[in-house]
Amino acid sequence: MHKSKLIQHLQLLNEAELKRLLPFLKSPIYNANPRIVDLYLLLRKWHPDYQHPKLEKEKVFQQLFPNRSYDHQKLLNLMSAFTALLRQYLQYLQLEKEEHTQDQLLLRALAERPSAYPVFTKEIAHAHQTLDGLPYRNANFYYQKFQLNRLYFNHPETDQFNLSKAEYEEAMQQLDRSFLLDKLSFSCEVKAREKPLDEQYNIWLLPEIRAGIADYPVDNPMTGAYLAMLDLLESGNRTAYYQLKKLFENNLSSFHRQQQQYLLQSLINYAIKQGNSGEQAFVLENLQLYQLGLTHALFLEHQRLNDMTYISIVNIALRAEERDWCQKFIEDYAHYLPMHTRKDARALATALWHYANQQPEEATTLLQEVNFLNIYYQIQARVLLIKIFVEADRAGNDHTDLVLAQIDAFERYLRRNDKVGKAQKEALLNFALYTRRIAKSRLEPSFIQLQPELRKEMEQRNTLYNKSWLLHLLGD
Repeated sequence: MHKSKLIQHLQLLNEAELKRLLPFLKSPIYNANPRIVDLYLLLRKWHPDYQHPKLEKEKVFQQLFPNRSYDHQKLLNLMSAFTALLRQYLQYLQLEKEEHTQDQLLLRALAERPSAYPVFTKEIAHAHQTLDGLPYRNANFYYQKFQLNRLYFNHPETDQFNLSKAEYEEAMQQLDRSFLLDKLSFSCEVKAREKPLDEQYNIWLLPEIRAGIADYPVDNPMTGAYLAMLDLLESGNRTAYYQLKKLFENNLSSFHRQQQQYLLQSLINYAIKQGNSGEQAFVLENLQLYQLGLTHALFLEHQRLNDMTYISIVNIALRAEERDWCQKFIEDYAHYLPMHTRKDARALATALWHYANQQPEEATTLLQEVNFLNIYYQIQARVLLIKIFVEADRAGNDHTDLVLAQIDAFERYLRRNDKVGKAQKEALLNFALYTRRIAKSRLEPSFIQLQPELRKEMEQRNTLYNKSWLLHLLGD
């Protein structure tokens, strides 16, 4: 039963939402089948895993219908009806969050009833007032303003001949502003794909928008932010980065949460790229951006932190040599991780911290004790073990055979794994290649003479994982 659509939908709910589901199911407006309430009460105690043997279909049916023999179709029908109600409940929860959508639905209902025109006009004015009180002016704001005006214009009781030219021009400007912001926003998303995926997009009207924006300004900083982001994506210009960062920091409260997240991620992506190319100052810059996002809870969704973000922050903090801050972050934010990734993510983060603090034995123990399920974790764990054994070999311990065995196993893992992206696989295979070459070359008397040529070759490689660490191996 745990693989059914019903359980999949129940697992989407947090504890508070699950608790509120009961009065929803008891409401005769939504549900007239008391057996669904019984099924809910039976299932809720096993939330969120629903893995208990008592949840086998036959046992569930027996608890619901103790005096009847098992009827598979009857149970399926009940589960399907419950699932349909859960979908309706999720819609209800989402609508509850979207007050403006509620206003729009009410206004549409009133617009269909000519006798409700006095109430309709008051609600239109109230909806405008509510929108005007918002701190941000995004594409959705302007589109909702346009929709309100259009509803008013097209109401059968509205005298269109008494509407002014200015009212229609204002509505047209609202539509234009909505389009401009949405066009710039999506253009940024498309441009972000071009270089990593080697794609080229011809974006209709983008040159005209850029050329005409000065003559038709949108009176909010988001326009400038999108234009700076486009410049950053196309040119990789550091000036564009700092311009975008300044706009972001100075107007944070003017942006909608999704805009805040999008802008911050764009800044982080640029800082990561610069840091990976050897710009050490951008490693600290990257950490500061992550810290800014943590301060404003921009990485939390429903009080959950994505485990990949968690590991990325750990890696950046350690590269910035902020080990004390990193240790506190690992502990403070572990409980925000999803349950199914928490153990692995925390173990990998802690192993990375031990390695950075020159505690290879503790790191190795953690890596070997945990059965990492995530491919990304598996890769990081294998790379970290290789680095630990290489460094132990350099310290005088004879681990060359172990290093080469680990590298061979890593290469086989990468070549057989279709879930690793092409560019990432190439960078990782190059890491294995040069690690092997360095490990073997160190045994040769001519290693010192080989170093300059090997260094030059690695520096010219664009796709090389852990390039700075490999170059450091040649530094001694």
